[in-house]
Amino acid sequence: MTGDVLSVVVEELKDRNALSGVRPHEITVGESVVLVELLVEDGDSGGNERLAGLAHNPERDDASASVSVPRDLATLLAPIEGSKTDSSADGSIDRAIAVATLNALSSPYIEWESGDPMALLPPSVDVVATVGLFAPALRKFADVEVRVIEREPIGAVETPDDVTLRPFRPTETTMAMSGADAVFVTGSTFVYGGLERYVAAAPELASLIVVGATATVLPRPLFDRGVDVVAGAEIADPDRARRAVEAGACGTDLHNRGVRKVYTENESSTNLRLR
Repeated sequence: MTGDVLSVVVEELKDRNALSGVRPHEITVGESVVLVELLVEDGDSGGNERLAGLAHNPERDDASASVSVPRDLATLLAPIEGSKTDSSADGSIDRAIAVATLNALSSPYIEWESGDPMALLPPSVDVVATVGLFAPALRKFADVEVRVIEREPIGAVETPDDVTLRPFRPTETTMAMSGADAVFVTGSTFVYGGLERYVAAAPELASLIVVGATATVLPRPLFDRGVDVVAGAEIADPDRARRAVEAGACGTDLHNRGVRKVYTENESSTNLRLR
């Protein structure tokens, strides 16, 4: 496979003619996430279908209710289109908006199942490695060791009595993932970079899950790299989701506020199943 995952997704969407007749509609920047809404022009009915996508906001302390909306998709997608590796990721708000745009464009082409893979781990799982701290999700784990890879030091985190949390830095990724039964990679790596490196570092026999609203893209390019499950966020009610984003809701708070947790599995995977 040539190109990073996001540039491959862009090319696949172009092959599907998914960018035709689509124009930017509204961009909302919240404290934790950005929401991009697009309009698909229906020449037959004269109406417009609305698509929406979310992504992690890397500039959490500099949020505003809205930003200017460009007239064309090319401007929105420019920060991610054509890159060959994820080393071009800059963790900027422009890149986050590009990822949210890609999620919106992908939304009509994914058959999701409702559910949260973090809550579906079988009892045989003893060691879980996560790229990014999923603090609310720790309550869903039981009798496991959770190894968290984070760019910044982890402060005090409340965990269940039978959950052991061990922090690691990105330079310790191999150590953190060694012997893990399941590896969760946060979708925010689409914004900050590192997705391909973390996916490649996961143990061959571990269940590999890319998770988060930021990861709501066409799954095939991820499946081709060995990912077993893509767990994202489907926007069922864009208006309600926009109000929640404007109010400062984070990924977890958005659930049941116009957004629902969803996932799709790699049918060719032979690794541990999560159902």
